[in-house]
Amino acid sequence: MSVYADYAATTPVKPEVIEAMMAIYKNHYGNPSSIHSQGRDARRFVDESRRIVAKYLNANPNEIIFTSGATESNNTAIKGIALAHQDRGKHLITTKIEHHSVLHVFEHLEKQGFEVTYLDVDENGLIDIEQLKQSLREDTILVSIMLVNNEVGTVQHVYDIQHIMSQSSAYFHMDAVQAIGHLEIDVNEFGVDALSLTAHKFGGPKGIGALYIKKGTHVQFLQHGGEQESKRRAGTENVAQIVG
Repeated sequence: MSVYADYAATTPVKPEVIEAMMAIYKNHYGNPSSIHSQGRDARRFVDESRRIVAKYLNANPNEIIFTSGATESNNTAIKGIALAHQDRGKHLITTKIEHHSVLHVFEHLEKQGFEVTYLDVDENGLIDIEQLKQSLREDTILVSIMLVNNEVGTVQHVYDIQHIMSQSSAYFHMDAVQAIGHLEIDVNEFGVDALSLTAHKFGGPKGIGALYIKKGTHVQFLQHGGEQESKRRAGTENVAQIVG
């Protein structure tokens, strides 16, 4: 008998999730962008799912974008904010212990002429709040710090970080992938402008995630085509996975 204990990497899909998804595949197969009855039927499930995610985060439904997962959410938030605001500064801040879907994005932006400060962590994986404070500059446009580390499980002192960020004009992105389903997440209390989630870390399907973008945050969206997700993320919505 085998025992699966790698829940930080992914989780089994919950039976109720599979059941809900199968009902969509069988009975609600319309394209949610279509105006006929099958399309409107599918749109109803997408809208309800968006409301559920928004309520969990204490956000507004129109602040939620469905994505293909954490990697796309992180890429969209970090690249999108950096590129949209580079006219007022090219300095970015993150930590040395971020997931590769964050670190590799910052490495890419460095090649595009951005300057990145990588914050140290102590033996417990916690950043030095004072170092964050001292690293913030007038030309800092974005700070990205994960809530829970995916390897050692460290939970950052988010309210201390929020206090520092409230005194800065820089945008604040949080990778909350390892926190979802385990910790309460309130985007307003955390003071974030963007927050990334993925479903497969807490019993949902792989290949679907969400990105919270605070209303009024200017982002250069990178995927072009149709007008899905309020013109923020082109591509036909995967209704079954969104419901899952």
